[in-house]
Amino acid sequence: MDSNTTLIGFSNTCSKPDNAPPSEVKEVVAVIFPFLAPPPFAQLPFKVGDIIKTGKHYGTVTSLNQTDRPVRITWDASNSEDSFSWNYTLDEIRVLKISLVPQFIPQKTTGELPACTTIVLANSQQLQFSNTTTFQVESLTEHHILIFTLDHYYLFPINLFPGYPTSCAIDVFTPEQLEASRFLSFNDLKIRAKTHLFFEVPDNFLEIVLPIQKQQIKEKLTKQLSTESYHILDFDIAWEEAWQYCLKHLAKKHGWSGFREGDCLEQRRNQVEQRGIVISLNIQALRPFQIQWDSGEIQSYSLTELKSLGITHIPTLIKLSPNVAYQVSEDGSYFKAWIGFRTKALAKAWLIVIKKLVGRLSYLIDCQIPELQHTGSKYEYVVETPRHKTLKKRLEALREVAELDLEKMPK
Repeated sequence: MDSNTTLIGFSNTCSKPDNAPPSEVKEVVAVIFPFLAPPPFAQLPFKVGDIIKTGKHYGTVTSLNQTDRPVRITWDASNSEDSFSWNYTLDEIRVLKISLVPQFIPQKTTGELPACTTIVLANSQQLQFSNTTTFQVESLTEHHILIFTLDHYYLFPINLFPGYPTSCAIDVFTPEQLEASRFLSFNDLKIRAKTHLFFEVPDNFLEIVLPIQKQQIKEKLTKQLSTESYHILDFDIAWEEAWQYCLKHLAKKHGWSGFREGDCLEQRRNQVEQRGIVISLNIQALRPFQIQWDSGEIQSYSLTELKSLGITHIPTLIKLSPNVAYQVSEDGSYFKAWIGFRTKALAKAWLIVIKKLVGRLSYLIDCQIPELQHTGSKYEYVVETPRHKTLKKRLEALREVAELDLEKMPK
């Protein structure tokens, strides 16, 4: 081949004799033709038309969009189920182990490069395959595909590869392998059970679940698998694991009885004040809520114990103005308010006016550190003894303070 030639036509043959000496690998750095436009949803794991699978179920990606459920899959019909379509989130695709069926299998897949495919090699040489050209896949990695055609090896970046598969060699199973393949494996059963629970269990399931429902859902799955072969022990274990996973997933995502993992809680009762975080929520345990307190102590509680011990969510800080903020517990038993000032002089000037409205105030607190601030101001008063007994009246008084211009001296 003339090294000065930049455009060369090849014949449409692919032959690799077993005794042929190793050929030099030609590294491809660019594809001029055909032009490969980037997919419209490059951030997604699939493209429209991709064949996917989970366990022994196969389907096709039929559409992509930019919603929270971006991938729509149409599943193939089977002996026990009709074909159906469903939109999935990326988390569901990962959890259900929905994966791409590989198009190129080393040593087994043959395919074709389109006519007039034009490439640029690492040595800057430009080559063109004049006709549709057959190739065989030699090896495949995450980033590259190595093919053999026309007595040469070509190493393409996988994202630039213009070829398409045309055939794939298959292995003929032995009678023993065929018999074994008739039975659903433990992983197959677990995937079936997880998928079944995904469709059967609503988001609020933990709030309404009854003991009999577990058995009813399991029996429904058993009917769906009536035409399949599997070992009963494998099914029972797979079902139990899928059930436990489902409950944990719902508890983490939606919580139970108003609480979920990661919630910050506090206890204010009989002069006891401490804060902690829910580190585990297991609704099947006698004491479902496991809390780690700031002291480092970890304790478990029932829902009744949380209520009786005064353990509640940390109240949200509510700001009525840039200078006024308050917190109130769910039951109204805890109330705290802060009034902030830019300077000490402003704080002292407004002290009497504010006391008449809200009640006794604390000493002026220096809040130079942002973590200590509630209003965002450098100096704050805490309402220690509210003037009014009812929450409604206390909030009305705070709103009056919020309407004052505390950035200027009182008139």
